[in-house]
Amino acid sequence: MRKNYLWYNFFRFGIARAGLYLFYSNIEVIGLKKIPRNKPYIITPNHQNALIDALLVSSHIPGYSYFLTRSGVFSTPLMNWFCRSINLLPVYRARDGLSSVTKNNEVFEFCVDSLKKNYPIVVFPEANHDLRRRIRPLSKGFTRIAFNAEVKYNWELDLQIIPVGLNYSEHRRLRNRMKIIIGDPVPISKYKEIFKSNERAASNALKSDVSDEMKKIIMHVPNLDKYPAMQVILTDLENDVNEYLYPDKVNEKINKISPLLSDELIEVGKQVVEISNKFDISIKTINGRKTPWVYVFLFFPLYVFSWFNNIIPYQAVRRIIKTKIKDPTFDATIKYLLGITLFPLFWGLISIILWAAGVKGVYILAYFALSVLTSVNFKNANSIFSEAATKRKLDDLKANHPDLYKTFTEGIDTLNEFRKKVL
Repeated sequence: MRKNYLWYNFFRFGIARAGLYLFYSNIEVIGLKKIPRNKPYIITPNHQNALIDALLVSSHIPGYSYFLTRSGVFSTPLMNWFCRSINLLPVYRARDGLSSVTKNNEVFEFCVDSLKKNYPIVVFPEANHDLRRRIRPLSKGFTRIAFNAEVKYNWELDLQIIPVGLNYSEHRRLRNRMKIIIGDPVPISKYKEIFKSNERAASNALKSDVSDEMKKIIMHVPNLDKYPAMQVILTDLENDVNEYLYPDKVNEKINKISPLLSDELIEVGKQVVEISNKFDISIKTINGRKTPWVYVFLFFPLYVFSWFNNIIPYQAVRRIIKTKIKDPTFDATIKYLLGITLFPLFWGLISIILWAAGVKGVYILAYFALSVLTSVNFKNANSIFSEAATKRKLDDLKANHPDLYKTFTEGIDTLNEFRKKVL
């Protein structure tokens, strides 16, 4: 047994997975049977949502896995110890210096030996993260590990590449839905003859095939120029998240819509998304995503308790994200990490205050348990205020920037009319 085996599994199931099921309203995994039981494999997920991606893979894909991670995460002795304790391995880039890049040889050799022991390796082949729903060009790191492993063991491993699609209903908000889809395995043996004659050609062929498989299991918008319009039409104006959480459905729509998008509509999409981002106005909210009042009525006491019980730590999280986090890709990660630490700490503080005030232990335990159980209601409770805030932002835009307001609202209407016409 590995020395960190118990801690690794406690972290990924007892901490990471438990926290994720509080953070998301639903997590569905499709295609687990495609993962081989008695063969080594490399997992290649898409990378849109920073650390959340790795947590989802580690807690929902079976196996004692190792994760390749950028070396900057290991910057302090404490982080170095923690990251290695949960099976993260540093990968060095050219910007880290030539001497640092040579350290990759040792890491890759460790990966090769781990594959021989049937320990999966997780590589995010896009090499960086991006909130946009598409597969970016893949780096060659995973191909190098794969071919090195087969060559070292005389092509007897039957190593497989397992594409994984991480699909989010919304990347940055909590209590949303997400779907993990396992793609069809890509066997390395398929490239044996190509590799013997031309290693670069084999690497490129493997990257191309894995990329194609990954594009089947997430929403993939090939044309970046059309992306803003596609985003508004297919996600922001869509109230049924199942329509874009199922890649086969949404990619079919992308293929249908793409040739019909005029230059004018493409420009409208860019303007709408630019204004939405600049003034932090949710297109989904103003388009009709509202808190169902029937739920507000039925669960009003729980909503009230959850809101008052969590608003203080929530404001701390909100302020940190607003003032300290420059890259929105990290929003969900920060919300998750602070959520599983600040909120329980706050409930614990309240429990201590209640204990000091002489409240019986049974009532304090009941308070803490209720805090955990009703934490999932906080989003809906707070969304009532969020919707009002969005309306105020829209009113402010109208009052202070009437031309942009007109461009924004008329642009949404134009894209919505197009959507209704073609879909």
